[in-house]
Amino acid sequence: MSKKYDKYQEEMDENPNAYGTPDSVLLKMVREAGFNPIAITTMMAEETFIFKGEKEASEAWKKFKPEGWWYGLHDFWEEWDEYLKQMGEYDAEEADSHIHWLDENFKPKYGKV
Repeated sequence: MSKKYDKYQEEMDENPNAYGTPDSVLLKMVREAGFNPIAITTMMAEETFIFKGEKEASEAWKKFKPEGWWYGLHDFWEEWDEYLKQMGEYDAEEADSHIHWLDENFKPKYGKV
């Protein structure tokens, strides 16, 4: 992992705008390791990966710690709500626009029936 981590740091330095987006260097590494996050964002300046379930999130965290934050979808929404309160953000729909959904099936559908 050391050589991959060095490459990660180099690529982050070259393309810092990819951080927390679908172009994230760490996201590419996560996918190469066989994990399948359904969304990516940042929380408290840390790349945050969201998975369908807690088990996959935990397994990914074990492989990539200390980098990133790793959540199953249910726990993510609880943490996200608390995070928005702490940050003083009250428009959930606006805040949620900062979540990059890699699997659109899980994206909230505001105002749609």
